Amino acid sequence: MPGRAGATARCRPGAVAHSPRPAARPALASAAAPSLTLLLVARVLAGLGAALYTPNASAAAALAGPARRGQALAVILGGLTVGTVCGVPVGTAIGQHMSWQASLVFVAVVGGIALLGLLATLPALPIPPAVPMSARLAVLARGRVVALVAFMLLASASSIMVYAYVADVLRVTAHTTGTALAIALLLWGVGGMVGSFGSGWLTDRWGAERTLSLALVVLAVTLAALAVTSSTAAVVVVMVLNGAAGWAVATPNNHRLTALVPELPPVVISFNSSGIYFGQALGVGLGGILLGHATGVRTLCLAGAALAVVALLVHLLIGRPRQI
Repeated sequence: MPGRAGATARCRPGAVAHSPRPAARPALASAAAPSLTLLLVARVLAGLGAALYTPNASAAAALAGPARRGQALAVILGGLTVGTVCGVPVGTAIGQHMSWQASLVFVAVVGGIALLGLLATLPALPIPPAVPMSARLAVLARGRVVALVAFMLLASASSIMVYAYVADVLRVTAHTTGTALAIALLLWGVGGMVGSFGSGWLTDRWGAERTLSLALVVLAVTLAALAVTSSTAAVVVVMVLNGAAGWAVATPNNHRLTALVPELPPVVISFNSSGIYFGQALGVGLGGILLGHATGVRTLCLAGAALAVVALLVHLLIGRPRQI
């Protein structure tokens, strides 16, 4: 996360959230890319823009105060969920009826609108002092911080490990394809929205530890259930609960990281985001390896459930974070 200079300076409206601009430009570059190599480079740049935005936006949740921090974090991550749920089918439809380039132009337009909205509505905020790289790296010397980020990596990997290949899973286990599959994916997204927003509410009332325990138990059970679910009704229930559990982890983990290192919330939130992205890459890779070795979709589901159990055990071993 880029450092910020000038402890007493004030930024103009929207200055704390410039990420939509770098996200929009790579989207346009992707649409205009004349080769696969340049397309991949543009997509990497778009990913960097998204990775820069999430920690900055989540760090702003500290403005809500400790009592409402969970809900503030949930609103930010809930927006990510809503964007995923709505953006994927809309982008797919545009790609099918027009072109994949048109889908990317749509992404750029949405990013531009988001930037204009931030410039128009975000109030002026004091810019905190720049955080030296040495101070950022020093946070990683705290064992509990590393453990919390490792936990996030495991939880993220277990969820995406199965979801990335859920079309194959449901086709084999419940013969769900076509429109039924689209509905199942939509319901997973609806569950994700409930999990994102609801986890903040639960965190403020139950505490991050109990909220995470509930989410991980539900995640492990639903991943295992996907291996044996064979009816449409069961698929609906499992997909909703699985989406809710998978999206309910990041907010409470961000909450306890910021409580552990309250003087550097953007730094620890950026570490948590890195854990999420690395976990997603790891989960998709492991899932692909399992399927590539013809282990079957049921084995994939059980492996994802086992990884969720490992994440739960790590969570329980960490215990309640205390300020250092």
